[in-house]
Amino acid sequence: MKLSGLLLLGIILAGCSGHPKVMVGKSALKNGAENTARLVEKSTRAVSLHSDSLSYRPQLQGELQNRAIREASGLAASRRYEDQLWVLNDGGNAPLLYAVGIDGSDRGEVKISGAKNRDWEDMASFVWDGKPYLLIADIGDNQAKRERCYLYFVHEPEMPGTVSVPVARTIKFIYEDGPRDAESVAVDVPGKRILILTKRDDPPVLYELPLFPEREGVQIARRLTSIVGLPQPSLADIFANPVLGKLGDAPTAMDISSDGSIAVVMTYRSILLYERRHGMSWAELFSRPPRKIAAHSLLQGEALALAV
Repeated sequence: MKLSGLLLLGIILAGCSGHPKVMVGKSALKNGAENTARLVEKSTRAVSLHSDSLSYRPQLQGELQNRAIREASGLAASRRYEDQLWVLNDGGNAPLLYAVGIDGSDRGEVKISGAKNRDWEDMASFVWDGKPYLLIADIGDNQAKRERCYLYFVHEPEMPGTVSVPVARTIKFIYEDGPRDAESVAVDVPGKRILILTKRDDPPVLYELPLFPEREGVQIARRLTSIVGLPQPSLADIFANPVLGKLGDAPTAMDISSDGSIAVVMTYRSILLYERRHGMSWAELFSRPPRKIAAHSLLQGEALALAV
């Protein structure tokens, strides 16, 4: 995927406060290509990659019809079905994944056998050797005191009809410099690595793990870089929402494109875009200020998926 060519960037958002909603938007980055817009339906604008703020307007697509989705904390675009998403609930809920349509329609739920929802915070989808997978990130740690975190991998279920899938493999890990609270994970397929972005560090910190560890046992997440250029909350933000105001621009979700050329980060207030040039490392990319795509209207947005 080359940003100098034809591309439609589809971004799907979901919130976990009140009744969860699905918001969808797309930005046309230089001309746009119809075949990459399969998960988005509205809000197309021509923009320049040289601008600091891309023209992007999320639009409400519908409410999630499955009432069991009370705290939508993770979202992933299906790699098996063009018009389907996967959603998970926050920590303390059952170890279930929910299949939903772009319009929020209920397409069933699947139990993840062999997994525990200690504090599920994000998920990612990717394809390896022609097979679609889902990664479930049990990485939440509000008090920064967990002994270890867990990443669960499952084969993406066939729907409808599947009621349970086993965990295909698990990565247990710790951070090299102590416990961290995180809500953002992404899979870099070309680089064979997993990226994790912390939430409560100021500034947030990016870590990496191997997608396929060479040794067994507990893995160590290596620090790559601190994230710079995130907008800071104003006094008005803090007064308007004393609970979340201070965390207004803390990362709550992340995704990267299947070819590793685009990274998108969600905060409680906005969507941030990173364009990765050929040969650029993730540390170099995230040490540069992002482009702000737009603010979103979700009260507590914690789930994002990139549909390319």
